[in-house]
Amino acid sequence: MKELAERRHMLVVEAEIHRSLIVLERESLRTRLAGLQAARQRVTAGGPLLVAGSAIAGLLTFRHWRKLLHWAPTALTALRWVQSLKGR
Repeated sequence: MKELAERRHMLVVEAEIHRSLIVLERESLRTRLAGLQAARQRVTAGGPLLVAGSAIAGLLTFRHWRKLLHWAPTALTALRWVQSLKGR
């Protein structure tokens, strides 16, 4: 009988640990989703053209990712150059 009581106690402790882990994961997920919601609001504030453009860019990236890897350094250089012109 003592073994059954010990087993029951261990199961109760294990269940409490699992409940605590679920609560921690839920809170972690909430904070991550809050950041995602903020990013979504920033994108939708940019207008429907920004949303459509990002969707098209995502599709093109998925289809032609090898070509994009080849042109990525050139694009980054051009972006830095444009940003330096804005600073003047």
